[in-house]
Amino acid sequence: METRRCTLGVLIALSVFVQAYSIFVPDIGPPPKPGQCPRYLFNFPSRLGCSSDQDCHGDNKCCTYRCGSACVAPVYIKALCPDSTGTGTCDDLCHDDDDCLNGKKCCYNGCGHECMPPKIVKPGHCGIIPFHPCGNSCYHDGYCAGEEKCCPSFCGHFCKKPI
Repeated sequence: METRRCTLGVLIALSVFVQAYSIFVPDIGPPPKPGQCPRYLFNFPSRLGCSSDQDCHGDNKCCTYRCGSACVAPVYIKALCPDSTGTGTCDDLCHDDDDCLNGKKCCYNGCGHECMPPKIVKPGHCGIIPFHPCGNSCYHDGYCAGEEKCCPSFCGHFCKKPI
């Protein structure tokens, strides 16, 4: 008899906890679709007015611009293998990107393959090379914040907004 009361008490407590959890933990919904919103709306959107990516057909994303939200084709940031300089270990420590953790890519190192941080290429162009102090504040787009790209100067590289 005592075991039944204990079991019943545990079940009631668990039921109350589950109900309370469902009230206080919001449903975050499905994850956003891959890709990023284009910086500017150049093409006519597939739909005007949306509140999430799920409102948009296919791969299109819900993006917000000055004129409101619209479903548009996403842009993708490319993650490339860094340039292999010299010779690394001649072991094949990976076979494809799925073998790598923390966003690293399986890349050729000059002799074998190993997991490396990717070289990031963001959309847009650097434009005219301005005068900028010498030195490198970046080595590829992944070193730059937000939409900024790593652009060459006359004697180094620096981050700037793309055109």
